[in-house]
Amino acid sequence: MRKETLESFVLGDVLRSRADSHRTEPFLKFRDGELTYGDVHAQANRLAQGLIALGIGKGDHVAVMLPNCPEFVPVIFALARLGAVAVPVNTAHRGELLRHVLFSSDATTLIIDSSYVDRIPPVADRLPGLTGLVVRDGDGLAALGKPAVSLASLEDHGDEEPRADIRFSDLQAIMYTSGTTGPSKGAMCSHALALTCAYDSLNYLDRWGKTIYCPLPLFHAAGLWDGMMSALLGGGALAVVERFSASRFWDDVRHFDARVAMSVFSMIPILLNREPTPDDKNHPLEMFYMGKSALDAPMRERFGVRSVETYTSTEAGIATGSPYGEWRVGSCGTVHDERFVAAVVDEHDRELGPGEPGELVLRPKQPYVITTGYYGTPEATAETFRNLWFHTGDRMWRDEDGYFYFLDRMKDSIRRRGENISAFDLECEVNMHPAILESAAIGVPSELEDEDVKLAVVLRPGATLDPEELVDFCIERLPKYMVPRYVEFLDTLPRTPTDKVAKYRLRAEGNRGITPSTWDREADQATATRPTADTDAAGPAAQTGAAGPAA
Repeated sequence: MRKETLESFVLGDVLRSRADSHRTEPFLKFRDGELTYGDVHAQANRLAQGLIALGIGKGDHVAVMLPNCPEFVPVIFALARLGAVAVPVNTAHRGELLRHVLFSSDATTLIIDSSYVDRIPPVADRLPGLTGLVVRDGDGLAALGKPAVSLASLEDHGDEEPRADIRFSDLQAIMYTSGTTGPSKGAMCSHALALTCAYDSLNYLDRWGKTIYCPLPLFHAAGLWDGMMSALLGGGALAVVERFSASRFWDDVRHFDARVAMSVFSMIPILLNREPTPDDKNHPLEMFYMGKSALDAPMRERFGVRSVETYTSTEAGIATGSPYGEWRVGSCGTVHDERFVAAVVDEHDRELGPGEPGELVLRPKQPYVITTGYYGTPEATAETFRNLWFHTGDRMWRDEDGYFYFLDRMKDSIRRRGENISAFDLECEVNMHPAILESAAIGVPSELEDEDVKLAVVLRPGATLDPEELVDFCIERLPKYMVPRYVEFLDTLPRTPTDKVAKYRLRAEGNRGITPSTWDREADQATATRPTADTDAAGPAAQTGAAGPAA
């Protein structure tokens, strides 16, 4: 795919081009088979025709709640070819979190795996705009309470490629990111943003024509853009597994002949914490992408693999990175100066000099390579884009050579096992417990490269509640990655002079509190993005997690 024509492409065009040039070559690899570029092209056309029969066309919002399955990628291409807008949904969502994403995105149709259908009836009456459901495997159709068809039945309408008038500036997806002082927000992402992010990851990592191992969920930008779309642009293959497993990681890499592995920061310490084996360097892997540069030396020594760090966000793609081979320990690289102007600023948006910490802000140099805003929330869009800067909400500093170094998150969000958690969303659910007056969720230091979740709780007068009961309550209502590891009961929450919760004072207490026994048994099992807690895989550090750039 030529750089000079990339900006005028849309996702469906790129697949058609690759199907012409690489028709019989593998595009998606699974443990039990593979799909060629020609296979995905044809299946996307069939699914698109089936979606047309359901009345879906350009501009319609279609939520996609699927695991890392063979149908996921063809569904995304089918929607792209119609000019419909995909709304990928975190498969861990349930209850109010799930309702919020489906409702606030104005999704009219939901494509969902049969294993998740039981989450729809409890919220169906509060989703008046959701008029159709498509179920993978076809099970549970009658239980949904809304008109539903099977995903397989959509492929019975022919395989002619639809020809919609789609432009690079059109929305490809609404990608939900964690909220700060409010609910999670849907970033509006164009075809140009998704494809340039994918193209840039190819160049930073020299992944052209290689197999990329992806244990990350495809509903995240990291898996979908940096993983799938960069394989597409580079003419390589994406090896897809359901989730990261430390005990299977190196066997998978050898099985797929993978040269690059997608990762979140916590994966690398888990692999380093495993017992050394004679086969530690017996594999084809060259590098981890979205690793941590500070762990590059131990990864090279132990496994012979590079750990490469960039600053990547859903809203802006890859904003900083180092030229190939010019990585600096602890740095996420220099600004991608073809795409952005970057600065570190103070609270008044005045630029700071080298060595001075502040907020990273960005301005695009090219059209539509950054989000056009947050869907349905103009106030949040205006706040984020104030003073003609896109405010990342992340604190950094830069050195005199222009290399940026991540410090921490300025937002009221928590980074755990590769997931950005909205403290607001978590607190809203917890505060619904009848014994709780108010709560505050914070991220606390952990042994891995993310954070752990701590919950400070104030009970209603006369109420009693033990930590195990609270964690059980959270397990029933929240994605597992949001369940708090630490619980602390307080008489009152500390306040600022403006009566806001002084979370900086709570953070100063660290992880003080109780770790309920139910947390170890239930809450830290496999989730959508974070590594699985294999009993033979991760060791003690697998149960813990530090802030890092957004994924």
